[in-house]
Amino acid sequence: MTKFFVDADGVYLGGFDGEGVVLPENGIEVPEAPGDARQIWNGNAWSEQPALRRLILKSVVQARIIDAGKMPQAYAMLIGNPVYFARWFAPDRPEVYCDDPDAIGLVRALGLDPAVILTS
Repeated sequence: MTKFFVDADGVYLGGFDGEGVVLPENGIEVPEAPGDARQIWNGNAWSEQPALRRLILKSVVQARIIDAGKMPQAYAMLIGNPVYFARWFAPDRPEVYCDDPDAIGLVRALGLDPAVILTS
């Protein structure tokens, strides 16, 4: 029978089953596993599941900004801030979080709706 453990802070340590399995030192047994390993045990129940952060391809965002006729303004804003420019055009980061504060700020500054432009 699988036994589930958390640490003193309620962080899930895992489920353990089988002969010869070493149980976590100082682990506290709980009655069930969480639905999501990021949940925290409060002594009686698991916390709410964390919200899922959605990603959107930057190329999709760019296409929507182009369709709105705002790409020249967006480009000017990005080249005016080297940090934002580097983050946006980083080749190993083709996506941005839909709730990214910098992306939301850029879209709002363009007079566009982040709920439309940044929707995945």
